[in-house]
Amino acid sequence: MTVAILVRRALARPGQHDEEQILGPCERGALGLGLTLAEARGADAIAIAVGPARREDRVLAMALRAGCARALRVWDDGLEDLDYLGLAEVLAAAAKDVGATIVVCGDRSVDERVGALGPAVAEVLGVAHVSGVIAARVGGELVEIEHQAQAGAVRLRVAPPLVLATAAPPVRDPAAPAPRPPPGAQAIAAKDLAELGLDGRRLAPRRALIGRLRPLRGARQATILPDAAALIDRLRGERVLPPLEVTP
Repeated sequence: MTVAILVRRALARPGQHDEEQILGPCERGALGLGLTLAEARGADAIAIAVGPARREDRVLAMALRAGCARALRVWDDGLEDLDYLGLAEVLAAAAKDVGATIVVCGDRSVDERVGALGPAVAEVLGVAHVSGVIAARVGGELVEIEHQAQAGAVRLRVAPPLVLATAAPPVRDPAAPAPRPPPGAQAIAAKDLAELGLDGRRLAPRRALIGRLRPLRGARQATILPDAAALIDRLRGERVLPPLEVTP
């Protein structure tokens, strides 16, 4: 039984130094939540990142110091140009490779703010996902989740396997001493696409469409009216607008 924690180094924004923020708020929340769930289930927490060593090894080292048992980095030619769906396929394959039953990731990264990766990983894995997670704990065979909806917090109970996309701050008390790496914590392992059973050519961004594009055809000649009053009369005559009610 394993909890996979998907991490990535935050990309510097204009006017920001690359060292200012290593992990974004959502990724820090994912790391804290993943470690908490792994501890409660008596499982290993494994950090996973996709990217070159010069960019991602520092993040993975942080995850190991925080308490992850292992760290896995995936990198190969062509991965720099992946779209979110291709990246999701790589992360899903890595999660399968480590035998993860729970995958935890950030809901929205601080730099891209798209929020598509968590649901995409769940779709590739064929498992349930919950986004906007602000808290979660193990309740028997289920995971009890607090999800932030528009109307307020909603509590859910979901059975693994599942993907949790968290927007929460770290679950661990910031005032508590930092956890030590578990005994036997390993160095960062690296794998390429072939070792995960993936073909880089199939993961490349889609450049072709299935089917044929058809141009949208509108009216051949535009109708030009002299003023707004004439337009309103025309729309009422075509019953687009309700008729004018005349009060005696």
